[in-house]
Amino acid sequence: MNVESLRENIKHMKEVIKELYVFTNQVDTIKNLEMGEKVNINNEEKKLLDDVIESLSSQLKILNGTIPELINGIGFFKKLESDSDSLRVQKPREKLVQIEYSPDESSKVSLTITERDKKDFLENLSKSNLSINKLKKKFAVEKPENVNFGKPNYYAKISNHFFREISNKLVAKKYFEVLNKDLRMMNSQFVVGTYVSMIFLTSLLAFFAGIILLVILLFFDLTLTIPFIKEIPAGQTIITRFVNYFWVIFIIPLIAGFLTYVLPSSEARSLGKKIDQELPFVVIHMSAIATSGVEPISIFKIILRSEEYKYSNIEFRKLMNLINFHGKDFVSALRETSRTCPSEKMRVLLDGLATTVTSGGDMHEYLDKHSETLLFDYRLERERYTKTSETFMDIYISIVIAAPMIFLLLFVIMGSTGSLIGYLGIGIDVLSILIIVGIVIINLGFLLFLKLKQPTM
Repeated sequence: MNVESLRENIKHMKEVIKELYVFTNQVDTIKNLEMGEKVNINNEEKKLLDDVIESLSSQLKILNGTIPELINGIGFFKKLESDSDSLRVQKPREKLVQIEYSPDESSKVSLTITERDKKDFLENLSKSNLSINKLKKKFAVEKPENVNFGKPNYYAKISNHFFREISNKLVAKKYFEVLNKDLRMMNSQFVVGTYVSMIFLTSLLAFFAGIILLVILLFFDLTLTIPFIKEIPAGQTIITRFVNYFWVIFIIPLIAGFLTYVLPSSEARSLGKKIDQELPFVVIHMSAIATSGVEPISIFKIILRSEEYKYSNIEFRKLMNLINFHGKDFVSALRETSRTCPSEKMRVLLDGLATTVTSGGDMHEYLDKHSETLLFDYRLERERYTKTSETFMDIYISIVIAAPMIFLLLFVIMGSTGSLIGYLGIGIDVLSILIIVGIVIINLGFLLFLKLKQPTM
């Protein structure tokens, strides 16, 4: 019973510490904003925050004081008393009581505290819940992030099981430094050794797929006409077909491994483009916050509370983690975040902020000038995209609409005279399928190109 009670108490203490961290940061932000003359802070919000912090601190103190009593009650045997123990005056143990309450409809909390602290704990609990509810109704309280950590990736687990040793040896020899940098830029959940193992496993599975495809090609002939799988033509032996198609078992694993290798680089570039689309508005927001005279680190804290900048906040969260959890100073954290940022424009911004802080420059002036430059580039990119879309619309009409109709008409005329078969060696049915497949591929290519070139709205 005491073991379970101790576990529940520690679990609840962790939750209380998390809430204390959130509300303490809220109070620090308000204090920083109060330093600026142009900001008006609601006194009711400050009082509610102070009451919440005081009540949560009292709860934490009471729960912490209960731990020695719970630990003393844990044991698998009863200690034998000696003569000296019987003569020693022992302090009476505190009586423990269990309280239960439901913070919401879907959860239930059971805690064990001393009887003399029960009244104080319930009063502080009621006081903190009341203040938190008022804050949620009237003011913007930081919302918990919906982030799932620790979910196992079974593909990575299987890859490590077979290729961990060889991957670690290759990584130790620094063969995958570029890949490691790309993984960090795309904020991958995998370390470079695990990802290299996944490349090997992907290539191995592709090798088996190549073997299956080679077996099919040994006994069947793949064509573009219905039915698409036919028997092998007369006069061709299995050995002849093996010589013609054995390259399949090598080219497919190479293609699969190469695509897996370049995937992080592609993802990093895509993330960088998305950050570039948000950055002009992020810097404008930062410049507006800087007018209040807050310290530079508070600018990033306020930006992180906004849900508008989905991709930029990923890099800003890395910056805050370096400061809060790794103990880096602000300038060092800026430069380290810059090195692993997938956006060139954000790298320039972070390096410029580091230089401005080091040299004692005006933060607001730097952000204001930089936002003008970024906004000008943003407008130019929009105009380029519009011009590009107009050009490709003309190309699309010429290639995908007009050209197939003209060629199909010519091929029909040539096919009716029989010259098409003698000239190209294919019939009308095969040619029709080729034209349809070609049109589909060209359409998909145009859609993919426009999708890649389209800036984020």
